[in-house]
Amino acid sequence: MRRLPLVLACWLCVAVGLGCATAAPWPGPVPPAVGADPARVAADVAWLADDAREGRGIGSEGLAAAAAYLAEGFREAGLEPGSPTGPGRAPGDPQARSYLQDFEIPVAIRIAEARLSLGGVAFERGRDFDALLNSADLEGELEVVFAGYGISDEESGWDDYAGLEVEGRAVLVLDARPADDGSPLSGVRGAGFLSRAYKLLNARRHGAAALLLVPSAADVEGLPGGAGAQLANPSTASSGIAAVALSREAATRVLPDLEALQAARDAGAAPAAVRTRARLELAVRVEREQGEVSNVVGVLPGSDPALAGESVVVGAHYDHLGRGEFGSLTPGRRGEIHNGADDNASGSAGLLALARAFAAGPPPRRSLVLVGFTAEEAGLIGSAHYVRQPARGIEDTVAMVNLDMIGRLEDGPLTVFGAETSPRFRSLVEKAAEGAAVEPTFELGANGPSDQTSFHTADVPVLFFFTGTHPQYHTPDDDPERVDAEGTARVLTVVERVTRALLDADERPELVRAAASRSAAPGGGPGYGPYLGTVPAFGGPPVAGVRLSGVTAGSPAERAGLRGGDVIVGYGGAPVRSLEEYAALLFASRAGQRVEITVERDGEQLGFVATLGQRR
Repeated sequence: MRRLPLVLACWLCVAVGLGCATAAPWPGPVPPAVGADPARVAADVAWLADDAREGRGIGSEGLAAAAAYLAEGFREAGLEPGSPTGPGRAPGDPQARSYLQDFEIPVAIRIAEARLSLGGVAFERGRDFDALLNSADLEGELEVVFAGYGISDEESGWDDYAGLEVEGRAVLVLDARPADDGSPLSGVRGAGFLSRAYKLLNARRHGAAALLLVPSAADVEGLPGGAGAQLANPSTASSGIAAVALSREAATRVLPDLEALQAARDAGAAPAAVRTRARLELAVRVEREQGEVSNVVGVLPGSDPALAGESVVVGAHYDHLGRGEFGSLTPGRRGEIHNGADDNASGSAGLLALARAFAAGPPPRRSLVLVGFTAEEAGLIGSAHYVRQPARGIEDTVAMVNLDMIGRLEDGPLTVFGAETSPRFRSLVEKAAEGAAVEPTFELGANGPSDQTSFHTADVPVLFFFTGTHPQYHTPDDDPERVDAEGTARVLTVVERVTRALLDADERPELVRAAASRSAAPGGGPGYGPYLGTVPAFGGPPVAGVRLSGVTAGSPAERAGLRGGDVIVGYGGAPVRSLEEYAALLFASRAGQRVEITVERDGEQLGFVATLGQRR
């Protein structure tokens, strides 16, 4: 499962409204299940999460080996190759089908060079400073200016850049916000200004050539989190300016009065135009590497001539974090293999178990498509690619079932997300769980950090099965021996019954579209935030901005004139280069605010004005 930065996770809840289906009973009985063999589930998890697979990191030989393993499992079970374009074939070629759906993505990002010196005295990389992965390349000598917390907020009147000329300079800013609880930036709303993406884009729009990010706490040792390390996705876009983290001690060598200036700003003193007279020599170079990855697609054709053209997709991502270069929750253990036994060798083993079960059972009326998605941890890239190039038309995909982290059931509940996307889903899951020694619990969350999001944003009803997080999540300790294979088999019994019912039902499940009037926080409760109603398109060719897959019906975005396919390149007068920047700007806005939004559409730049709604 992909771990989202806090502000981006909050923004996904803010930006995408969730509908609330009226519960309806599933018509008729739920079919029996062939079932999964716990021993085979355990064996598949052990192979996929063995150290030899190198943590199935993007671009690794271990990931390619895992793809081949899934493909062979689909073939042995009797599934047909489902990729619409096999290697070296053109779309539409009847001989093109393969189990592997190959495509290129960014597979690695690394800081190739980072040098910093002051007055000819070099700073030590890793101790005094390091570059951030979303840095732009730069080499030159820069004057340094101090801009407090790097925040500009028109509503409260707080502007750390007031009276400060930063054009072409390096701007030094603190990584938090004013410490005084009485400041206009205290509380929940001020959290929108905490993200690194916000501080970078604000420096960029003021004309800075580089950002120097410094810990706000005087007693913090080391660098702001993530400096020099691959904590971001391989697809992390350049911020457009050089981005460097400084230790507190190194920052005081550049700006000896740092502590006094910070205390004055915390006390509400008007910002002073502080030019340090320091001139730093800075060199940063970041390398981004493209490579080929593969979804793994197998198809069991439907037997009913009237329904075989429709399909149910069951998917699970098989990639993980490699050696923890990005996404690890134990950054001190980077370099160790992160095996990802639960996340998500468990779901991938589930796909193989389902392939065997459905091939051994009666032929389904609709077609079953099983997909092992790649690059989920890098941003749902594999599932987004599949939605653009599906084995069967996405408009004929009647439902998507996602398996992500189903290996730690033990005595806990089976959490099910997405039941609100179709009126009968909850009743179906409850019936499927009868006699399976599984207790389902239901949570709102059709749009979230896993592959069902790519399908739901394409108007496909979804269900997402999940047995919960644990202390080993995104660490090197998520190993095969911790997976509850017997519990996973019980989860798969529920999934098999649900999938069989969807495949054989007379009618396709009704879609409940996202509603503009309501947006839920994780867990279903209300929450803070403005509401716009844009739906991001995950994956796809890189763009400078945010490509939309659609907008919520009746939302402020739709009323303003935005639509799917647009690429947002400006928000409130600030250029937007990435989803993280857009999330930061939106989260820092307020309900009722009129915001100018610039998009690229069909080769033109168009401007729109949206009045943000209130999330509730």
